[in-house]
Amino acid sequence: MNEIERLEHELCNDFAIYAPACLRIQSIDGRLLAFSLNEIQRLLERIIYDIRERGRLVRMLILKARREGVSTWVAGRFYWKTTTHFNRYGVLITHEQEATEFIFNMTRRFHRHVPGDFKPAQLHNNSKEIEFNRAAGLGLDGALRVGTAGKTDFGSGQLIHYLHLSEVAKWPAHTTSELLTSLLQCVPDEPETEIIFESTARGPAGEFYERFFSARYVYEIYRDTDGMARFKGRINHAAGVNNVYSAVFIPWFVFDGYRIDGGQLIDPDDEEASLAALCGVDDAQLLWRRMAIENRCGGNLLTFKQEYPSNATEAFVTTSASVFNTQKILGLMTTAKEPVQRYECELSTGLFLVQTEGRLRVWEEPVAGKQYLISADVSEGLQGGEYPGVGKNGDYSCAEVIERPASTQGMVARQVAEWHGLIEPDLFGVLLVHLGRHYNTAWLVPERNNHGLTTITKLVELNYPRIYAEMILTPPVKPRKRLGWLTTKTSKELIINNLIAEIRDDCHGIAGREVWQEMLTFIRTESGQYRAQNAMHDDRVMAMAIGKFVRSKLPHMTLPTASQPISTEAWT
Repeated sequence: MNEIERLEHELCNDFAIYAPACLRIQSIDGRLLAFSLNEIQRLLERIIYDIRERGRLVRMLILKARREGVSTWVAGRFYWKTTTHFNRYGVLITHEQEATEFIFNMTRRFHRHVPGDFKPAQLHNNSKEIEFNRAAGLGLDGALRVGTAGKTDFGSGQLIHYLHLSEVAKWPAHTTSELLTSLLQCVPDEPETEIIFESTARGPAGEFYERFFSARYVYEIYRDTDGMARFKGRINHAAGVNNVYSAVFIPWFVFDGYRIDGGQLIDPDDEEASLAALCGVDDAQLLWRRMAIENRCGGNLLTFKQEYPSNATEAFVTTSASVFNTQKILGLMTTAKEPVQRYECELSTGLFLVQTEGRLRVWEEPVAGKQYLISADVSEGLQGGEYPGVGKNGDYSCAEVIERPASTQGMVARQVAEWHGLIEPDLFGVLLVHLGRHYNTAWLVPERNNHGLTTITKLVELNYPRIYAEMILTPPVKPRKRLGWLTTKTSKELIINNLIAEIRDDCHGIAGREVWQEMLTFIRTESGQYRAQNAMHDDRVMAMAIGKFVRSKLPHMTLPTASQPISTEAWT
């Protein structure tokens, strides 16, 4: 391979080399510059390389701060892909006509200024399409097309290799689902194809929100101790194993453009100190943050956090009305612990088998002599939609295993395990029996509302000895015992307020990140109802709140020996 052939090979196979050599962008001061990738764009290229190296399709959901160059990167990348390969088709869809025109004008600028040796022949070039071909059909036979998210069937019948979906969180709610369904069917599951969603946040709901947090693979970009921007990846075990999407979050402080050098930061507040300690943010970045809050966001801190988030959850929830202290929850999420083991329960035998994707997450194995309770939120167990249980037809069931300290005074009741998943109510009863026996015959506290009655019936059939019960006063007859916890408007207020107090007083003992995530979208409506916001879930919050409240009502008992049977008395 001679030098020219080597250069051509590099340009056609490495966008980081191709972009500055062949593409031109307009700077903020109106100059025409070579498209040299910034730190964010370089990291996104490395993430795509990582995805391909792991044998996955490039299916990305990018949550970004403002003006970090993500849209420019996708537009440039897809121009490169369609003009260096035969028979390739790219499509761009944005939330509004003005945005579509802006990004497509950027693409036409690429095409105008690309060097002659790499400039493909064009057959059409208008406001909706650039077709790369010759009249005789001897060109690349590819095209780039654009559209706006205002109808429901764009793309039907087309072949799309590279699909750019911009500002999806701002697409019209009444068309988004159908439009995505139409578009996504047009992209074949071939290794060369790419689908890239990119958006800033707009509230804790909607297709982009649900898809982002349902992605199987998660990439987080951060500043390392040496000041360099890097990424780390993890698996979202709550996502379906067949989900191929990668969620990428880009915080504001990894972008080099967001800083004011040469100034002095005076009297940093607690939140600024926290950003410095947890995220490595320096004084120049904090000075820019102060300026942006005041001048770009009208002095509104919540607006800044939505437009320039520090973490993925903050981007969506800063304007929500969570009953929990949002800032404290976000801080606690950074110290959440990963489970030490995961298990799947074999219902026919009661064996707990180690599995990477096991629905039982354990932070502490059972300890001889310790007592536990298991509180449970019971769902219908239906599975619906592309992402099971997420904003579709079904809710999850959840069991929280909570340690019961020797004293309820000043002792933290720690979360030691959690089972979470889709399961039918009667089988959930079987699972709770096995889990209860595993944790030293723990007290079971299932919610008896709705499908919970089916679960409780199964517990009784299996003769489980410790089931929480309440005495119901129904004059003039004698009080009646009712197994399980009944959630009413009044009792829900009691248990949620108790959980709020434990978090406020730092005596919550919660280990898992997922409980905190649910708290961020747990609200009180105008009518006074406590519930999850929009299409979100609160099964973990409810199971935890029930367990934390009930634990003080259960007596401590000596664990049984062979000659000492377990008490079957119900406690209120």
